Formats: sequence, structure tokens, C-alpha cells
Amino acid sequence: MNSIVTRWAAAALALVALHAGHGSATEPPRAKPDARIQRAVFADERLWLLSSGGRLSSIAEGGQRTDVATPDRVMTLFVQDGRAAIVTCPWASYAPLVPNGRWTVRRWSDNDWEVVAEIVSRGDALVAAASNIVLTDSRLIDFTDGQQSETALTLPFSAISQPLFDPSKPLDEQQAQAAFPLPLTYLYQLGSGPAKPLKHWPVEAVLVTPEYVFVGYNAGEFGGGLQRIDRATGVVSDVGRLDSPVNGIATVPWKPDCVAAAIGLIHMFASGQLVEVCHDQVRLLYERQIPEQIVRDTNGRIGSIPQHTTAFFGLQRQGEDLLAVGHDGLYRIGPGDRAHPIPLPEFKKVGGAGVSFDIANLVLVLTTVNERHSLSGSTPILVPR
Repeated sequence: MNSIVTRWAAAALALVALHAGHGSATEPPRAKPDARIQRAVFADERLWLLSSGGRLSSIAEGGQRTDVATPDRVMTLFVQDGRAAIVTCPWASYAPLVPNGRWTVRRWSDNDWEVVAEIVSRGDALVAAASNIVLTDSRLIDFTDGQQSETALTLPFSAISQPLFDPSKPLDEQQAQAAFPLPLTYLYQLGSGPAKPLKHWPVEAVLVTPEYVFVGYNAGEFGGGLQRIDRATGVVSDVGRLDSPVNGIATVPWKPDCVAAAIGLIHMFASGQLVEVCHDQVRLLYERQIPEQIVRDTNGRIGSIPQHTTAFFGLQRQGEDLLAVGHDGLYRIGPGDRAHPIPLPEFKKVGGAGVSFDIANLVLVLTTVNERHSLSGSTPILVPR
């Protein structure tokens, strides 16, 4: 019993030390974040924030945080043709994890919301929106140039024809995990029904290219992954064997046919990497190893943080480079796997949100929304502007 208590105490001490000292002694202090921010975009010369409770607000650089009224409940926030855009549903029909009867795509114009598209639910659930694309768990809806079209999402034939397990044989532990990859709490929330092509994980990142839509999932300690949707056929495929939280996706400037993904998780300790995806080939692009550290808390107790890696929570293309945001700073990635670390800027508290406008062409926003699935504390959102 004493050895178990000792191990738990050491782990708790190391966890406190990790969150108290993500960066070095020279890292600037962080403002207390708005724990409910789940989406952030920059458009119309303003930072737009969406909380997990549906609150929409905006901040102009040097200004105050202002609530933005909407006709219906906001389900997601994105940028469409350089303007802030939202997908809404009637308040009366909204319920978590339950399909809604109708969604409306709206875009900010002349200080009001103009309707871009109306989408009728067919028993499916909204998954994400980006650029001119709306994703449900069974459809890809494209409303480019005011013309609305849709493509049914399907799994590749190989995935449909191969059973997950042999029903004539008892399930061993490995087969059970393959057949039921979600925790029981998730299965209870989702209920029963036919399988959908997209994963039932929270969507953290979406990238739309001329040929594909890439979707990154983040369920914290429960896992994640990356899926690719062929825009012409609607076929959905898993990318590699990525099963960790994917928090950002961007095209690779020096390899236009490839994308990069930011992977990151802080659960007891940080872990993460940047990977490069070229067609069906996945390789490590960058990983920062952090050696074991001996730490002392405010009471003088000594503990250690085991060796870990930087957890990455965002990724954007900037000119001919990639810019990634980790829990311990920014990283500029270039050709030849070149990596240059950049310290995180100082965050200011604006209406309960921790934000920084100090870096050209970027805004950083702190959120603790990841704590729903992990012990991540506050993590930064990388917002291009």
C-alpha cells in the first residue's frame, strides 16, 4: 500500500511541476484563460471566439470583448471567403448529440448575418464546417459560388467487406478493443444505430484542399486520429495508423501534394509530434525530446518529470514555412526538417479570454477546453490573420 501511495504522490508532484513550469524561467506569465473557448478565427479585422456553450464574441486589437447576437444557436465557427461564418440551428431543436432538423450557414456582412445556405437534416449530425464545406456524419455539402451540392460519405470497399471480428468466436481483449474502440461512456451517449463513415470523436481541425477534406479528431486521453475525404467520390479513409489527438492540419509549402498534422496531448505528461502525410505515407516531420527533469515544489519537496515530448496544439502555413504551437512555445518548421523555436508571447486578459496580438499575422488564444478529455490545463489556439 505504501509503495502505491508513494507512486501516486510522486506522479502528482511531477504533474504539478509540469503545469507550473511548462516553459523556462524566462517564459512570460500567462493570463487566466476563458475555459469555455472551443473555436477561434480572425476575420473582418477582429478575433472571433465561440464558447462550448454557444456564446459568440469578438475582440478588436486593443479593444474589449463584445458579445455578438445571432438569430439561432451557434454550433460552429469558421472563415468563409475572408469573413466570419457560423452554422446555426433553432434553439428549440438543439440537443447535444441529437440530429437537428435544419442548419443555416450565415456569414457576417455589413454588421449583420446574411444567409449563405440552408441545410435540411436527414437524420445525420453536424460534424464540422470550413471554407465552403459543411460536414455531417454522412454527407459532404459544398456551397461554392452560391451553388449547393452534396456527396454521400462512404467507407472504402475493403473496410466494409472486412468484419471487425468473427461473431462465431468469443471476443478476446484485443478483438473487443477493435470492435468497440470508444469508452463505454461515449457508447452510452451516442446510443445505438448504423455505423457512420466519420469517427465519433470531437473534431479539432479541418483542412479543405481542391481534392480532399482532412479531418483531425481529439478525444484527449481516449485517442484521436486523422481521416481523409475524397471530395469527388465521398470515400472516407483513415490516414496511416494515427490514433493520438490531431490538433492542426496544414499544407506543406515545399511539398504541395502533402499535408502536415500537429499531434499533442498532456495527460500526466506531455507527448506529441509533427507528422507529414504524402498520399498514404506518414513520416515523422519533427519531435522535440525533453529530458527528465528534477523539480522542487513550493514546499521544498523534490520530484522528477520523466522524459517527454512537446505537445503540439496548432499548425498553420506561413509563407514558405510551417508554424506550430506547442505547450512550451512556437516552432517554425522549414524544408529539410529545419526547426526554429520561438518563445510564446505574453498573454493579456480581455473579457475573460487570454489573448496575444503580439506576433505579426497571428493571434494566440488560451483555452482549457481540452480538460474535458485530458489533464492538459491551458493550451494555446493558433489563429491566422
